Amino acid sequence: MSSAAADRRARRSHDGRAWVWWLIAAVLLIIVAITAWVGVRGMLAAKELRQALPVASTIQSAVIGGDSAGAAAGVAQLRDHADRAHALTSDPVWRLAEKAPWAGPNLRALSGVSASAAAIADNGLDAVASLSGKLSADTFRVKGGAIDVAPLVAAAPALAKADAAMESGARISRSVSTRGVIAPLAGAVADYKSKIAEVSTFTDAASKAATLLPGMLGDSGPRTYLVLVLNNAELRSSGGIPGSVVHVTADHGRVTFDGQYSGGSFGPYDSPITKLTGPTNELFGEITGEYMQDVTLTPRFDQSAKLAAAMWQQRFGQQVSGVVSLDPVALKYILKATGPVTVAPGTPAATELTAQNVVRSLLSDVYSRFSQPQQQDAFFDAASASIFAKLAEGKFAPQTMLGAFARIGDEHRLNVWSSEPKERATLAETTLSGGPAKSGPGEQRFGVYLADGTGSKMDYYLHTKVALGQPVCSTVGPLYVLQVTLTNGLTAQQAAKLPAYVSGDGTYGVSVGTIRTQVSTYGSPDVEFGNAVTATGAAEPVKFVKDGDRSVAQYVVDLKPGQSSTVRLVYNPKKGKSGRIAADITPQINPVSVTKRTFACDEVVK
Repeated sequence: MSSAAADRRARRSHDGRAWVWWLIAAVLLIIVAITAWVGVRGMLAAKELRQALPVASTIQSAVIGGDSAGAAAGVAQLRDHADRAHALTSDPVWRLAEKAPWAGPNLRALSGVSASAAAIADNGLDAVASLSGKLSADTFRVKGGAIDVAPLVAAAPALAKADAAMESGARISRSVSTRGVIAPLAGAVADYKSKIAEVSTFTDAASKAATLLPGMLGDSGPRTYLVLVLNNAELRSSGGIPGSVVHVTADHGRVTFDGQYSGGSFGPYDSPITKLTGPTNELFGEITGEYMQDVTLTPRFDQSAKLAAAMWQQRFGQQVSGVVSLDPVALKYILKATGPVTVAPGTPAATELTAQNVVRSLLSDVYSRFSQPQQQDAFFDAASASIFAKLAEGKFAPQTMLGAFARIGDEHRLNVWSSEPKERATLAETTLSGGPAKSGPGEQRFGVYLADGTGSKMDYYLHTKVALGQPVCSTVGPLYVLQVTLTNGLTAQQAAKLPAYVSGDGTYGVSVGTIRTQVSTYGSPDVEFGNAVTATGAAEPVKFVKDGDRSVAQYVVDLKPGQSSTVRLVYNPKKGKSGRIAADITPQINPVSVTKRTFACDEVVK
């Protein structure tokens, strides 16, 4: 090879290596530029979001305080921060960087939160600001014997707009993944998602209240209702037997009490008062429709309400506009707002009920004070009437009362059914419509419903624990597990001293001191019942029933004093269905423990 040819080859080789190095340098330069661009914009976006947080608190204070100008200024400021954060995290360079293996998850998380904040700020905050000075806790104060529903009617459109914006922001936030995200950012995202979900729940409830309450309080004409006061000492799926039935009328915001009767005074009927829908008869028996005290055996409160309304109509010839149920624990929260009430003043039965003693007085002490069931029912009725009378008079702290009803709703101690189809449709989107449990976004919610089988008031001593898990087992795949543990909190010595009316005195074949409980677990529509495993304690064989789109597992357990029973109910998800596990549980006297735990496959797979 000539020296000239060698020189040419050397120059080409050198030129090729030079182009490679230039290309590498250019790529590195682009990467550095993108990193710098994204890094700077990320820091600026984070700064905007941090600055938005105190402004949100300012808006809240201004709205509550009636400062319209301050609320409007805060809204404009918060919108600027949110929009700038969104703009900084949504340009083409940022989107390209989101595809990077390490930085990508972090960048996507930041841009997702920014997009959520912008959706809320741009579409809903003006509506929130417009409520300044127009809607507060005092809106719900009873004045002149009535609640003025006009502010609720006026606020409904703004609340609907605010709720739509919050739901849009919450939906975006739910899609933000924290997998592969650095811990500080992941924690901040989790906090943001939790806060947005909380606020979204509030705006949803407020919007629905503004839609429902005016009509249900008789804004367009009188409405009549049955209020079922449940007794948790004798459990039913919705909370307890209807111990007292109150008839009320609502007319232009004024609620009057027309009559009150013991639940035991309705029935028995020779056959169900109306046809039982679904497999109610198979699960809970025809007694569901034959006794007022058994209408709440089914967790389907719409069916319970129709049965109660039919029993009322059969007895008095009156149709009602709706049915409401609540229990003595709910009365406890209400008494925190009203203060003490005196029952049967000037008589030997005179009692002062407070938030501290109302549950014990109504569900335990009454049975030792009064030997006759008629006397016990009369005291229960008088107590309910005294509390409702104080409510109707408006003698309560509105802010405390709103908090009480929020807690009552969260604990499923309040159920509402309306005879109006549009109102039923709105109620069906809330927890107020009763069971079976409804799954929220990204979850599979189960129902654990308990019913007394002792025929007495022994559930005052029942303690319930529920553990939830989602094991993945190689032989069967992903599973949902509900572990239900029931405990009889009595000692044998305490059981021997119980009044016969509390223990049941063996009337229904259950020995004194034993608690018999029927347990019914309802799966979500996205799962099928798999199997049941009795871990400890004796339980009857579990039977499987299909109730509409729900797989139900049901069993009965007897617990002697001090005894516990633990049963694991296993459900299989339908193909393509998933979500975090959650559960609704029959509201009880004693707090229910709900925990998440890890189950080994040999614990749940037969």
